[in-house]
Amino acid sequence: MARRRNPLTVWLLTTLCLGFAWLTRVLPLFWARVLGTLLAGAAYRVIPRIRRVGMANLDLAYGDALSTAEKIRILKASVRNVGLVAAEFTRTPLMGDEAFFSRWVRIEGAEHIERDSGAILIGAHLGNWEWLAGALARLGRPMAVIVRPLHDPRLNGFIDRIRSSNGVKTVEKAQAGPEVLKLLREGYRVGILIDQNPHQSAVPVRFFGVETWGTAAPAMLSARAKAPVHTVALIREPDGRYVLRISPRVPLDTEGALRARVLDNSQRCQEAVEALVRAHPEQWLWIHRRWKPRPRFEQEWARKQAQSKARARELD
Repeated sequence: MARRRNPLTVWLLTTLCLGFAWLTRVLPLFWARVLGTLLAGAAYRVIPRIRRVGMANLDLAYGDALSTAEKIRILKASVRNVGLVAAEFTRTPLMGDEAFFSRWVRIEGAEHIERDSGAILIGAHLGNWEWLAGALARLGRPMAVIVRPLHDPRLNGFIDRIRSSNGVKTVEKAQAGPEVLKLLREGYRVGILIDQNPHQSAVPVRFFGVETWGTAAPAMLSARAKAPVHTVALIREPDGRYVLRISPRVPLDTEGALRARVLDNSQRCQEAVEALVRAHPEQWLWIHRRWKPRPRFEQEWARKQAQSKARARELD
């Protein structure tokens, strides 16, 4: 059951967020980034959950392969990255401005995507994931992204207006399948961030070698729309600029039963995104509970497995 939120608390938090957004919009980018970095540093120090969840995730992912000091360094950099993403968010519409884009972003791998057809672009909460769709929209095809709406309508409306700039279409995650299939067949490129613990359409996967749950959406959409899958990321470079990195298509299995293919291809998608995170761990969102247990999924999956075995016995 969803936790009830105090309306006054929600109003206050939304007002603070909107005030921060206004301030970062009027400040020069340099000072907006300074503000985001300072607030992120303060959050790291005063919010125990950030350190607790982040270190637990790093321990799961790397075990003894990294020292505690190195994990702390990665986590601090990760939290700083969140502050920078927040500080830069209101400049998302400037991805459509040629001078701004050329100043801050360069593109690698655009040749990997077919120019005249739809594609599924998977990524992670890595680098500046909020600028990512706007940057991809410059590649000559209509762009859509799957999003999870926020609970507060005032904040959700503000964020959706920013994300919808540059001609990007936002599609709410719940029941998005039919609309996304339609968009892919119309030639849209559809972006999905698949690195978080899903709330629906989950299948068992391994991420950093640890069993967890992942979304089946890219594998299912690719099978139904016959659309290629590519990984994409907007990686921050040491000088503060970004590189938009696009991979060759993720090799997916196209033969055999659909259910088996979706399972196998979902794992391949997770591995492709994991490779991005491993290459740039300081820019990934380690404070999300990626490996959170999902008893409901476990029960549903056990039931499906039992049904499959029963059908197989009937056919023998």
